[in-house]
Amino acid sequence: MQNAQIIAREALKELLKEGKEPTPELYEEAFYAQAKKLGNNVGERGFSIEKILEMLDKEIKASFFNRPFKSKNELITALVKSIHHLFFYKKNFYTQLEILKLLLRLLSTHPQKEISQLAKGQLLEIDKLNAQSMQMWRERWAEQIKAISELDFVDLVKGLEILSGFKIPDSPFHQWQKEVQRALEKGISKENKLKFLQQLEGILKEQFTKAQNQSEEISKEIPKENKPQPPQKPAPLKYQQISSLPIDAMTTLVSKQGMQEVLDFAESQFIEHQKNYSVIVFGIAAYEKIKEHFGVEAAKRVLATLGRLLKQYSNESDLIAYYGEEEFLACLLERTKEEAIAFIRNLDSIVSQSIFMFQQTRIHISLSAQASHRVESASLESMLKISLEAFERHKDSKGIIQYES
Repeated sequence: MQNAQIIAREALKELLKEGKEPTPELYEEAFYAQAKKLGNNVGERGFSIEKILEMLDKEIKASFFNRPFKSKNELITALVKSIHHLFFYKKNFYTQLEILKLLLRLLSTHPQKEISQLAKGQLLEIDKLNAQSMQMWRERWAEQIKAISELDFVDLVKGLEILSGFKIPDSPFHQWQKEVQRALEKGISKENKLKFLQQLEGILKEQFTKAQNQSEEISKEIPKENKPQPPQKPAPLKYQQISSLPIDAMTTLVSKQGMQEVLDFAESQFIEHQKNYSVIVFGIAAYEKIKEHFGVEAAKRVLATLGRLLKQYSNESDLIAYYGEEEFLACLLERTKEEAIAFIRNLDSIVSQSIFMFQQTRIHISLSAQASHRVESASLESMLKISLEAFERHKDSKGIIQYES
């Protein structure tokens, strides 16, 4: 107790000596400093507001509108509220995703081709979404939707008119058509529109159940030995040891050493079982210009971000590796050269529409690539040599992505 009194007294003296007002925060800091000076252990020192703020990411600090916090309690309250918001959005992420899918399915039936195609494309992409790529998807959707002048949902009356005109020899459906036609002539309310659609759903379900039951009955009548057997498809070639391959720390992709193991496997399958494969050498188009304009650090950051994006498209059949400098290499098992070109064009489209940031500056990039097919080459070594040399010559342009179009 006496030691604590001495520490408190000396801490107060030090504050007054420095001309500081002994507020609780300053007094606490002075107390711990004096205790350390006198060699006393009085527990862990509390964090100051400044130290807590230093630990936060720049974007999190910006979300607080750079407002000054009068006390640690006020700051902690703000942080707790942020945590609650984060938990709420995480908890409801999948619900929001299902709502998005439902809205996109509605838009995919839109009579305006531009809208329906956009919705169908986004439905395919949404299947590959995770929390990390969600923001990227939102921004890409927003950019594309700006090009559409008007967004009118399917008119239910128009839809009912079309359905009532279908020529289908089915009595329940035909009866439904007559009722719809009569209602359309008299004028139809919103409630009745929905009612007719629900009736149609019931008719379709009933027809589907009948068809399924008939199929099952026919299946029972056919002796098992007479049933036609579908031809067995050979299993696609895969590199099963992908999880044991060495990883490049910067890009999180398979390293050059790991890719050599994959290429050796592909070559052995080509020699022993005549299974072809394709190789793509690619990188950021005009990478040197990006380094000159934005700096080496920015270029490295873009490479690292690109690596993490490419990892989403690397698997046991289509493996992507970081090959050093600005080069990446993809080995596509049992793929033709045409399929390889389609693969890299798809990647280029994804990369071109993705967001690459460095210190709040958006850097737009696209890919340059060269593709080769094993069956057209004398050996693996010559195929790699030719592809790498061709990439080096054309890396400031789009390479094969452009001139094979």
